[in-house]
Parts: sequence; structure tokens; C-alpha cells
Amino acid sequence: MKLIFKKKSYSFKLSTKVENSKTTYLTKLGWIIKLSSNDKKIGFGEVSPLQEQDFKKCAKQLNMIPENVEVFNLSEQINIFHPCIQSAINSALAEINGKIIFKENYYFDEIDKTAILLNSENVISELNEIKKTRSNIGKSLTIKWKVALKNNNEEEANLEEILSQIGNNIKLRIDANGSWGRKIANRWADILKDNKNIDWLEQPLCVDDIEGLKELNKKIPIALDESLLKFPNLIDEWKGWQIRRPSQENNPVKLLRELENKKALISISSSFETGIGKRWLYHLSSLQLQGPTPKVPGLAMNKFPNSFLFLNEAQKIWDQL
Repeated sequence: MKLIFKKKSYSFKLSTKVENSKTTYLTKLGWIIKLSSNDKKIGFGEVSPLQEQDFKKCAKQLNMIPENVEVFNLSEQINIFHPCIQSAINSALAEINGKIIFKENYYFDEIDKTAILLNSENVISELNEIKKTRSNIGKSLTIKWKVALKNNNEEEANLEEILSQIGNNIKLRIDANGSWGRKIANRWADILKDNKNIDWLEQPLCVDDIEGLKELNKKIPIALDESLLKFPNLIDEWKGWQIRRPSQENNPVKLLRELENKKALISISSSFETGIGKRWLYHLSSLQLQGPTPKVPGLAMNKFPNSFLFLNEAQKIWDQL
């Protein structure tokens, strides 16, 4: 099958900066790609790198893809490309081949339908504001807190205050982005292991410390994120929670099939995608919520500007770029 390959770049500013222990995000850059087949079928994908060095690599590799290409040659060529490019191409091919059929609406715009990412600079004040403004919805909420940004004593004090303030209707996810050593990670695990509000500790240890992560998972639910991206074989081997980001994996169709087959202990998370990538996030999140271990996704919905880039209509986004 012959395909026409086209790409357009995008950029936008997040409504507020997002910090973790490794970097700070405020501006997001990437590409929308469009594949058209000779029988008029169209598929869209999003190349959504997070780091500057990955963006530069993707820019160079995208320029190597010809506008007219055979599907077999394209599939072979991208095998050595950055996973974000592989994800975008495989997403578009899946749409063309009917492996995924998106709905018109997924209803993730309500506050209780996705995790709320706290502002790391003002964790306590933002939590109080959330409690104040959302107390009348009568539903459970999930909040995500990125740690390992400040002195551990200060963050432990914040943890103590957070735990004293949240009721049974608020769930907590704590993400260290691989920045703790075993001593601090075990200390937090001991503090939280009997707490019913905690969903999981996310990537508390560095990506390579798989044995340490396995030991922690015996105490408290541990969710892997960065480790899965570096060691994709862990997707089939890790027995705990998995934070899955389809735009960062080389083929999101694998994740789609896992969720269709009711695989447990998967949580869907954003890498700050536009509406093109969000179609996958919404679709996969809907499947996850129908599975054996439903959890609201982490889509960072409160971090995006009001822009056509976040429409749920791929063609409209493409036409306005």
C-alpha cells in the first residue's frame, strides 16, 4: 500500500509550569503527522518528545521520511527511529487500518474523571483550594504530587500535613521521577504502607534499580514509569502498577490490545499531547476504567491552554496548523 506522509510542527505554552526532579516544562514542541492511503483513508499521529535532545533527534529523523512511501518500507525504516516517531507512525497506521476507532466524546473534562496535578511550589495551598472549590461535587478525587524537588525533611512535613487534611474521598499518587535513593524511598514506604488514601509511589528509585523497586513493591504499591521506557521488557515482567504513556512507547497498539484483554494494574498518563495524541489517551483510559483495576488517568487537564490544538477533531487541528 502506498502512503503520502506529511507533517506539521506545533508549539504551545502550558497554563502553569510543571516541575519534576529532573526538569521543568512550560513550552511544549512537537509534530502532527498525517498518513493518507491511495484508497483515501487517513490516519493521524503525534510526535511528542519531552526532552530537548529527543526533540532534535526526532526533527532529524522526520526529515528522512519521504513524502511518498510504501507502508512496508515505512514500517521498516522507523524501526531504528526514536520511539516517539514510531508511536506516531504506528498510531496513524492503526487508524488507517481500523485497529482503533475513536468516539466523538469521552467525557474526561470533569474534575473527578482525571487526576489533578498539584503545583509543586504551593502544594498545601493548592490542595486547600481544591478541597474548598470541589467539596460540593460529592465525588472522590485523585491528586498527584511530584516530590524530590525540595529538602526531604520539608517534603515529609508537607506529606504529614497532606495526610492530616485529606479524607477518604481523596486518593494520593506520589511521583519521585526516579530521584530517591533506597533509604528515603523505604522511609516513605514505611510511612505510607498502611494508608488507605495512597494509590501508589511512582518511580521512587532510579530506572536501573529494578531489584530495589521489586523490594519496595512488597511494602507498598510501586508504579513504574521511566523504567518501562528504558526497559520495555518490563511491560511483560513487572507485577505491580505500570504508568503507560502511549506517545512515548514505540507501538501503542500493544497497549490497546492489553487493555482490550483486561490486563490489570495499568494507569494511563499524559506527556502533554495535543488533541491528536489525546484521542489515544481518552480511548485507552476508557478501556482501563472498564478493566479489573479501574483508576482515573493522569491527563494533566488543568495544565493546558484554551486552543484549537486540543480539539477532539483531528482534521480541524490539522487544517488550522
